[in-house]
Amino acid sequence: MELNELLGIGNFMLVESSYAEQNVIGKTLDYLSKVKAEDVLETLRIYAESKELIGIAIHDKDLGFWVIFTDIIADKWNRENFEALASAIKGAKERKVTVTTEKFREGLMAFYSLGLVNRLFCDCDLNLKEECFYPRDRVESLKKVLSRFLSDKDGIKNTLEIGCGDGGATIALHESGIFPITIDVNKCEICKGVEAGVLEPTKSVVLDCSVLPSYFDREFDAVFGFMVGKLTPSELFAWEKVLREVPKVLKPNGQVLFTVSSEEETVILNDILKDDFEAEIIENKDSNGYFDLWLYMGTLRD
Repeated sequence: MELNELLGIGNFMLVESSYAEQNVIGKTLDYLSKVKAEDVLETLRIYAESKELIGIAIHDKDLGFWVIFTDIIADKWNRENFEALASAIKGAKERKVTVTTEKFREGLMAFYSLGLVNRLFCDCDLNLKEECFYPRDRVESLKKVLSRFLSDKDGIKNTLEIGCGDGGATIALHESGIFPITIDVNKCEICKGVEAGVLEPTKSVVLDCSVLPSYFDREFDAVFGFMVGKLTPSELFAWEKVLREVPKVLKPNGQVLFTVSSEEETVILNDILKDDFEAEIIENKDSNGYFDLWLYMGTLRD
């Protein structure tokens, strides 16, 4: 569901140019500070199920459409500034709506991921027939891995996939009944996956995986990472920063499944994560190529 459907409004825009910018909301605060009552036809105050104000939408008289502002993923200081500015906004008409934070966040994700596809936030020139390639043998191999991973686990519902790329491994998750939030720092990869219909618009985010706790609470039952980069010495520093953030967004007893291309890389993974996870390292004998040759399966320590 897109935000205008969720909120019951017409055409709309968000002022921040990416989901990541919704953490600092610089443009949002600047815009709100300049809004005058005579510019506003109608005001919609958006509340979460907890009764907390998480956004405000104004029907701008001159623009002729709605502008949505939110602090749902902003830090504490910016939330305080947002609430002060939002409380001062008045319009000729005013109403309120209550939504679930999950649906509202999904609406934000959909706005930005579909904005990539519509070339509002991405200028890549895609030829899907040439650019997207999803090997079926890899999908089937990963489905076997997932079956093994999930066999003795109940209650895995809220999940995250880091470094999803254009969704090559996400297909296996979906076909296994798992529908994670998928994130990658490369906006063209997210754009390709959404346009190809592999990544879900409401669950796809362009984001630096090394800042996960700035955007997510301890809310995930499991985190997946397939081919977690090539853990060479030159790439290790960046990936270590990412991997050390993963435990901070997992629930108690949260699970991780990572795949890499060599046994040496599992040693590196284990060295980085040994204080946080009780892990099992397994050779994936069902893999018939470069991808996912070794598995790291871990449970968050108490």
